[in-house]
Amino acid sequence: MRNYFLTLFILLYTVCVSAQKIKIEKGEIKLDEKTVGYIEGKKPIFTIYNVDKSYVITAEIKSVSNEPSLTLPWIEIKDEATGKWNELDFKSRKFSASNYDRSIIYELLDRNYFTAEGLNKDEIDKFLDSESAGISAKRLGKQNVIDQANKIADTYQLSIDDAGTIYSMKAQNQDPLDKRIGYIKVISPATNGELQYEVVDLDNYRIATWFAKAGMASGYDKLLNQELITFDKKVFKAAFDNHGNPMGYKMSKDITAMNIVRVLVGNGYPLQHQGLVLVQAKVEKQAQASAEKIIAERSNSANIYEKNGYVINEKGEKKSGPITAEFESIKSEYSSGTPDMTSYGKTVTLKFTNEKGREKTENFKSKSGTRFCIEKSGQEECYLGLKTIGNTMAAAGSLNSLSFDFSSFYKILYEENGYMILVDPLLSSDFIIKIPTQEKGLYANKSSNDKLKKNVAEYLKCDSFVFENYDFKTLEGLIKVLEDYKNNCSK
Repeated sequence: MRNYFLTLFILLYTVCVSAQKIKIEKGEIKLDEKTVGYIEGKKPIFTIYNVDKSYVITAEIKSVSNEPSLTLPWIEIKDEATGKWNELDFKSRKFSASNYDRSIIYELLDRNYFTAEGLNKDEIDKFLDSESAGISAKRLGKQNVIDQANKIADTYQLSIDDAGTIYSMKAQNQDPLDKRIGYIKVISPATNGELQYEVVDLDNYRIATWFAKAGMASGYDKLLNQELITFDKKVFKAAFDNHGNPMGYKMSKDITAMNIVRVLVGNGYPLQHQGLVLVQAKVEKQAQASAEKIIAERSNSANIYEKNGYVINEKGEKKSGPITAEFESIKSEYSSGTPDMTSYGKTVTLKFTNEKGREKTENFKSKSGTRFCIEKSGQEECYLGLKTIGNTMAAAGSLNSLSFDFSSFYKILYEENGYMILVDPLLSSDFIIKIPTQEKGLYANKSSNDKLKKNVAEYLKCDSFVFENYDFKTLEGLIKVLEDYKNNCSK
């Protein structure tokens, strides 16, 4: 007895010392004095909300009578919107038998299901979608789990008519007199020749399939015998019973059908619009994942999105504002089809405010010789729309697109009095040189050495220039090309 009280004292002391951060005052959950959610109810069931009450779960305290003293209970977490539930043990050292509400929040906090921003819906959804923790089965025994499901099913006051319509007094439809929650039907003939039932909700989403014998379901590697499998791959026993129709079949008298529905509802599948809710949640998750993927791909691309800067058009007019320029496609942005690869690198978009204070968008083409600059890492990074020669692949692409536009925007690496070295934004080794007397730029590494030598001679038009004395593959080498050309050939 002395050891018992000593253990109890240590446990309570630990709670008092460590449970300082979370406070619950008049239903407000405060973490470091900041309101992060709300909690209602009393033992054994508590309802927990986000700050804006857009998301809600219930946490029910579960325990087994006559267990050894100091054995902690467990928590059943349930999403009321979907009916999904799962269980977790109390492991937090901040458990207090006199403050179950706070103990639950601490437990959720320890598992990252609750954060400084409130309920963590994404993590809770993963937990509810995962395999059942099976705590009830271990501590109550399988029969007690069945009894619990039966008790829940009893509260729904279920019935089935001869057409297979399932009714419940808990139905929440627009018409309060409409008590439908779903439908059940016999699949005949079943693929394996055995008896099979299917349960759908009011929107005709299939929630579960029941097999009498040797049933097979996609994504499940065991045979199903007098078992139902739900759309989220959970399996429950539901007994076959043909005693309800001694004088001819009626669905309303089908005991097997009722067994299936009771097991389904009792285990957290309330039907009604359950499938639609889950589909919408899945679509939202996919949309969020897609958006995150697009953001990641954009940040790793050479593209420019909404960067502050300015554009100077062919007339020398300067306009400032956020700039967007795409040099390559973002795969996540295309759900089907193939983007026109020849359009990239040829257009820059500027958002600006005109003299009337209205926001405008204007596109500028590379073929017009437009220059634009953006702010990047505290420095100015500039690009020039330029036609080029010496790039066979670019010419072939333009011919195939029937645009005959041999121009693109290139990043300026070096510029002095009209002498320039530029680079393809997608290929850091694709250098282009540009001299004031030439309208176009010349690719320095898109041809064989012999072809490049010929191109350089035709481009520079300087008899004293010795090709073999220069390195056309590096920025430093090309700077020397231009400096020597300027000093010896441009006069």
